[in-house]
Parts: sequence; C-alpha cells; structure tokens
Amino acid sequence: MREAKVAIAHVENHEAVRVRAAVQDALDSIGAEEAVSAGDRVVLKPNYVEPMMPDTGVTTDPRVIEAVVVWLRELGVKDVTLAEGGDTADKTDRAFAMVGLPELCERYGVRLLNVFHDDRVEVEISDARSLHRVGLARTILEADCLIDLPKLKCHSMARVTLGIKNLMGAVIPDKVIMHRDIHARLCDLATALRPRLTIIDGLIGSERHETAGAPVKTDVLIAGRDVVATDAVGAMVMGIDPASVDHIVCCGERGLGEHRPDHIRIAGAPLEKVRKHYRRGY
Repeated sequence: MREAKVAIAHVENHEAVRVRAAVQDALDSIGAEEAVSAGDRVVLKPNYVEPMMPDTGVTTDPRVIEAVVVWLRELGVKDVTLAEGGDTADKTDRAFAMVGLPELCERYGVRLLNVFHDDRVEVEISDARSLHRVGLARTILEADCLIDLPKLKCHSMARVTLGIKNLMGAVIPDKVIMHRDIHARLCDLATALRPRLTIIDGLIGSERHETAGAPVKTDVLIAGRDVVATDAVGAMVMGIDPASVDHIVCCGERGLGEHRPDHIRIAGAPLEKVRKHYRRGY
C-alpha cells in the first residue's frame, strides 16, 4: 500500500484567492498531479444533501470546488463533471442554484449533473458484508478519476460524514437502503467507488448532526490520495478517534486504505494546531 500521506491546510481567511492557494498547496504536497491525467473523464463529487449554504457547515463551499476546477484546468484536464445526488432530485437542484453552481460551471465549461437524472447501473459487490447489490449513477461509476469533495461533519448514524460517507450521493434513486447496517454498507460501497483524491472542506464544519447541527469555524482543508486515511485525519480534526468510527475501521481492515493514525503522515498544519472538539449528537 502506498504511504498514507494527508495534507492539512490551515485557512483562517476564506477569501477565494486564499482558498485557491490553500487547495493548490495541499494538492502539491500529496503529489495529487500523479493521480490525474489530462485525458481523464474527471468527476467532482461534492456534498449537497440539502439546499443549505456552506456557512451552515452542511454543504461544500463552491470556493473549494472552483479551486479544484482551476487546478484541473492548469493540468490540461478538459472533461470535468460536477455530479451530486442529495436527499431528493428537487433538493439537489435547489442546492445547486442556492450556492451558484450553474454559473460557476458555465464559467469554467464544467458539466453540472443532478445524478437523479443520470442512468442507473445495477452493481453487484463481490464479498459484500451487507450491500450485495446497489444502483449507482453511471457518470460517477464510470469516471476515470473521481474526486471526492465532502464536508467536515458529524453524523447521527455514521458518527462522521466525510469522504467515504459522501459516496452515498452516487446511490440512486433511493438512499434509504444504506441506512440499515450503515457502517458495513458504506464499507461495501467504498469497494465499488474508489476516489483518487479526497479534499475535505473543513472551512466551516458541523457538530452534532449532518444537517441540523451547529456550524464550527474550523479553517481547514484536508487532502489525501487515500480516502480512508483522509477520513481518519478528518475525524481527528473534529476530536473523534477514527477507531470509534466503524466504517473507517472496516475500510482499513479491508485493504481500502490506511485507518491507523500512527501509519499516516500528516503534512502542512500540525494536527494539534487545528484540532477541535466537535460535540456529538449520537
């Protein structure tokens, strides 16, 4: 397994130019350019579970998305899609409009896709622990390079919602199937969808709950090429032991990434400098 290296960028000023520089630095420090080729069909997967503004701590900040798009264009990547499926198709469209994604995507020539309108592909998961079959959005499933752009949040059922949990947005049309035995099913889903890069938007996170919590100004961006290690660091930034998050441990033990903190090298801001103590709602 490649060394698990995760970058933490401390970003106290959330102006677009500062966010762009922080994203660039974090991606450079993990060698992210090695994970993307100019000819790739790249899909960006943010979190727009509800039509809520990023300063609530619930949804991905479009400044982070824009920074990643600019970085991709500088690498010569032409085929970029921003794809998401929130709670419902209508809520997803409303969330897109609320944060200005149609205008952002038009400005950069990015395709904007509500995955509820995408083709559904029935996928069988080999050696599944719980989720043996699942319907996934074709565009996300068939991406050459999936870039995961979750928010830094606690979750009422999964303890945290970070890169692994964010993959649920690809499940269509009904995500309720994921709620039973959620940790095992998230681990199964992570075998079918393997992001090459994960960049957690922790500028403002959410404690206690994924949509009804309280915002926490955390001032971080967390980037890695290993989604499990990146999630482990994200959990630690919130003051949560990744060993207490069953789907992170499950993915690590299944060989999908590194979940053990002492096997993860952190670049950039020291964990001790940025760590918060998010209140939990579970």
